[in-house]
Amino acid sequence: MKPRSQRAFFLESVVLSVIGIGVYNAVIQFLAYPVISRRIGADAFGSVLTLLSVMSVAAVAVGAGVSYARMANVPRFETENGDYNRCLLPGTAAVALCGVGALAYFGAPHPVSWALYPLLCIVSTLRYYGNVAYRLEVNYRKNFVFFILLSVGYVLGLLLFLSVGIWEIAVLVGELFAVAYVVLSSPVLRRPFWKTSPNARKVRASCAALIPSQLFMNLTMHADRLLIGALLDGTQVTIFYIASLLGKAIAMLTEPIAGVAIGFLARSKSFGRRQFLLSALVSLALGALAFLAFIPIAPFLIGILYPDVAADAKPYFLVANGGQIVYFIANLLLVIILRFAPEKYQFYINVTYSVLFFAVCIPALLHGGLATFCACVLALNTARLLAVLALGIFKSKGERQL
Repeated sequence: MKPRSQRAFFLESVVLSVIGIGVYNAVIQFLAYPVISRRIGADAFGSVLTLLSVMSVAAVAVGAGVSYARMANVPRFETENGDYNRCLLPGTAAVALCGVGALAYFGAPHPVSWALYPLLCIVSTLRYYGNVAYRLEVNYRKNFVFFILLSVGYVLGLLLFLSVGIWEIAVLVGELFAVAYVVLSSPVLRRPFWKTSPNARKVRASCAALIPSQLFMNLTMHADRLLIGALLDGTQVTIFYIASLLGKAIAMLTEPIAGVAIGFLARSKSFGRRQFLLSALVSLALGALAFLAFIPIAPFLIGILYPDVAADAKPYFLVANGGQIVYFIANLLLVIILRFAPEKYQFYINVTYSVLFFAVCIPALLHGGLATFCACVLALNTARLLAVLALGIFKSKGERQL
């Protein structure tokens, strides 16, 4: 690709990614969740957020874990759909069982939840995995359509929710739209579904490392809601969610820009310290700029979206949002580290972080409340980012040819 055309392709990729993911997150964070919250109340909405967190932890662990295995292995050796699907489907069944367990522990909002919520867990897992097709192809046009259809599905599902009052409908319709598009537009969920390659054992080993790593990473990412829901109540879950909402939105909006830039850096024939430092610089700069630009409008925006509990969330805005952005930057860099470091290092970092998170944050929440909890989360996320930077600098000193 010529330099000018490559720059044009890069710009198009950034624009499409930002618009697609931006529309999706705007629909979720600024339309669907506020509407659901106002319809069912702060305490019930906190319970919904807790169930969504359980689903996200399990679905992302399996779906994203297998997708990262595919991204890491495709440049290294030949693989087939069956190599990944034989890991994906048992994992998806485990996610559905996890959903049943969550309903048994936290309570089902209504009887139909026993059918809809496990189904939602299954479809969500397939959605998190299916998106890998467009990242492997570096096809950001299809990725854009993927997120637009996901968003349209959420809007239609939200209209159904307003009619029937069942929150799972709002999410399920969107997830089904996205999975249907993956099936129609890419080969990853189509035949040959079970065909394996001679490298199937290597793929299983990669999945065996990345799925637990993603599980620990996402468990700690959602542990705030899970711990607050288990130790306090649904209203406190809603307050923390609202306090950290802008940080999550900033992370999700800047992720496509950093992700595309990192993707282009990672496609070079060799990947060494210089490329890693550029990746880190892009991620840090975008995170910092977005934080400085959006934080001043947080109180005004939250006051419009969640007027009932905005005042309770206001004291935690800066610390809670800062913790979310720092965590997101570390996640981006962990993905790029797969380019030159074995999967086990990601696993070590995420397990260590998970242990420290629960050891520090449970006492902080019980004895210091939300303010102390938010401060501890920010400190731990900063330490995790520093560990990721150190790993990247150390392991990238010798360029690894792929």
